[in-house]
Amino acid sequence: MSSSSDRRALLRTIAFFPPRLVTGGTQRHLLEVLKFLDRSRFRPIVISAKSGGELGAAIAATGVELVRLDLGKRVISADMVRCVRETAALFRARDVDVVQCFQWRPALIGMAAARLAGRGRVIAGRRSAPVERGVRAVLEDLVVRLADRVVVNAEALRPRGAAAARTDVIPSGVDTDVFRPRPDARAAMRTRLGFGNDEPVIGTVGRLEARKGTATLIEAAARLAKKGLSDLRVVVVGDGPLRDELPALAARLGIADHVAMLGDRSDVPEILAALDLFVIPSRTEGMSNALLEAMATALPVVATAVGGNPEVVAAEATGVLVPPDDSIAMADAVLRLLTTPTLASALAVAARRHVEERYGARAMVRRLEAIYGAVADAAPLSVGRAAAVNGRA
Repeated sequence: MSSSSDRRALLRTIAFFPPRLVTGGTQRHLLEVLKFLDRSRFRPIVISAKSGGELGAAIAATGVELVRLDLGKRVISADMVRCVRETAALFRARDVDVVQCFQWRPALIGMAAARLAGRGRVIAGRRSAPVERGVRAVLEDLVVRLADRVVVNAEALRPRGAAAARTDVIPSGVDTDVFRPRPDARAAMRTRLGFGNDEPVIGTVGRLEARKGTATLIEAAARLAKKGLSDLRVVVVGDGPLRDELPALAARLGIADHVAMLGDRSDVPEILAALDLFVIPSRTEGMSNALLEAMATALPVVATAVGGNPEVVAAEATGVLVPPDDSIAMADAVLRLLTTPTLASALAVAARRHVEERYGARAMVRRLEAIYGAVADAAPLSVGRAAAVNGRA
């Protein structure tokens, strides 16, 4: 066998199972992994259970194969059985070594397909925690128990019990060449958004769902408007089930004209450049990509003290921490930073330096690659790969 054939036979195939391909922290994490993954060692495939999503084009642009299963609204259904069978056939055809699952819905399909195909060891990725115990929490626990390996992005998400020994904590990472201070982009983006150069602008990026706490940010903004910040502007980037409820809340609080709901955007680095301050109002969190991106952009940040946020934000050193669901504390923290520019600037500089030193995307992917290699080597070799190995011996 030629050396090129040997390389192809020994190339590890990684099947990634993200949630729907919409803008979110997990999806942006996947794009970073695909960008920096060593293609001389790993061949990635992305499998999306649901159709739609604007990130499909971004994945295709990386040259990665994208497969859509078009699962219906009901996860537990005959349609899911079809998806499992199709995925198992794909695993056999592509000789999949490792199945990297994100969140419990795609994980159920990926795990079942791996077992049916007899191909691929499963890595369960946990990047957030449910706000309350319920069906989702039970299913996530089940996925963690059944997975061959578990990867979490914050120590706060490490599972208990036997799964803890199979768990690796790999903090999220961001591309600090993309997310960087952009003072030259500030004025242009503010003009596009309809903001004046002197107006205070705060913002957040995240999925519009209850656990992200965006309602608390809007309530805090209403308090600030009543305190005299009548020119305050709030930018909300993201989409989700609360896309109608949150603007209605802003209207009830009398600040509809102050809140810009931008939906999913592909120009987040430029939008961050237009802000004076970034807020993560989450009620629960893993290690927020949005938080790291804002810090890498050298923005002062206010974050809730939940999940992995305190692992990233050193209180009063690289940002300000506040309790979750507390619009008064959030408003007070935002006001303090907006009215104390020397403090805000010092925190912003420290935040950028902290992310550069500890949360770069390239280092994150190298750590993931080590796990992918170890997990793949633990899996039984396929006939073709075994022949390649024996031929070299």
